[in-house]
Amino acid sequence: MTEHLWMVGVMFLAIGLPGAVFPYRVTKLGERIDAFGSKTPRDDVEPAEWNVTLTRFGGVFATALGVAYLFA
Repeated sequence: MTEHLWMVGVMFLAIGLPGAVFPYRVTKLGERIDAFGSKTPRDDVEPAEWNVTLTRFGGVFATALGVAYLFA
């Protein structure tokens, strides 16, 4: 079990780092995906500030978990 912890750590880092470093871009991508099927054009959607903040905190948390798994 412990021999696969580095893979879990790398996966957490791959998910967490973009959210921590580029939270606006990650959230805007999510909003654009959510705009499919809507009458609002994809280029006109903007993420809410609370969503960008939540994405940043989630990214920092996932990055911290990834580092913890890598050094465990």
